[in-house]
Amino acid sequence: MPLSDRTSFLTSPAEVDAFLKENPTAVILKAGLCHKTPETFVHVKALLDPREDLKLGIIKVVESRPASDHIATMTGIENESPQIIFFKDGLKVFDRDNWDITAEAVAEGLKAVSA
Repeated sequence: MPLSDRTSFLTSPAEVDAFLKENPTAVILKAGLCHKTPETFVHVKALLDPREDLKLGIIKVVESRPASDHIATMTGIENESPQIIFFKDGLKVFDRDNWDITAEAVAEGLKAVSA
């Protein structure tokens, strides 16, 4: 199943909670208006597409601030955009933001959820 079929747009705290309950091992990408977001998605798509075991939740930070704030509260990670957070068994195991989201970082995150 391609990544596009495994992607959910999360707009509220309730949707975030339901997504992580249904997919305790998953990836959440906070996407903003920054020019870095499209580059980040290139890395995410390339490395997550073959991982049919992982679902991707996307939060559009500007439009869905409550969902973004909820993730920040539940993980203790300050809001950034773009930001990628890997969850395993419902717990945050890896995160990166802004210019630190590289192909290497995404690969490292995938190792964290596979360990």
